[in-house]
Amino acid sequence: MTKYLRNVFILCSVVTLVSINDIRNVSAEPIYHEKYYPDGAGPLPAVIVLHTSGGFKTIKHLIQRHVDAGFAVYAPDFFRRHGLTPRTRMQTFDEHREKIEKELTEIVELMKTDKKISNKNVFAVGYSNGGFWVCYLTGTGKVRAGVSHYGVWKANMGREISIAPNDYFSKDSSPLLALHGDDDDTQKLDFAETVWDWIKDKGAKLETHVYEGANHAWDNVLGRHRWPYNEEVDKDAHKRTIAFFKKHMR
Repeated sequence: MTKYLRNVFILCSVVTLVSINDIRNVSAEPIYHEKYYPDGAGPLPAVIVLHTSGGFKTIKHLIQRHVDAGFAVYAPDFFRRHGLTPRTRMQTFDEHREKIEKELTEIVELMKTDKKISNKNVFAVGYSNGGFWVCYLTGTGKVRAGVSHYGVWKANMGREISIAPNDYFSKDSSPLLALHGDDDDTQKLDFAETVWDWIKDKGAKLETHVYEGANHAWDNVLGRHRWPYNEEVDKDAHKRTIAFFKKHMR
């Protein structure tokens, strides 16, 4: 049966009965997110798709491929509430870090209570900035497994690593697959490999794959930023992502 895409926009507040108990602060509501479901009966495996520093628009074209693979998708915009932009992206990892951790946890909990979703099969995929948050969700065991595409491993300016996602990990963490290009000029492979070693030293379940000659943002099919589209790597990375999720399904 042909799969279809259904988009549900989540509004800040819906009021049905007005009483003292119904009055909530807007900040208590989940962050803006969109939901998509494949055709067919549930419960479905699901994936939270996390955007790059370019903002929510940078992953919109990637959602359908996960739906086509049979996954329900929750796609949150973790920049919007905090007024973050590409220019202020580094605030994601320090000033707003704890708030975003909480907000993404809330989205995952919503996924697990969604009757269409198998709460034992919630996964995460993140791109660049979003890869950092996949580390949070897998490192703390919030999701079944996760995949980072050209992720952020060094989350600070300068030559030394002072902010990295390795602190999230332990021997009890969920499995993580890290996909990276050896010609990434935004997140240098040397930095990525250093953090990978730190994660492995903690006994975490980390797999890595390095693409020869690949730069950052290989899925840039829409040409929204300076990195060229790399069709071969893009297709292989998605194939590996789905295979990794299926390997860890219950």
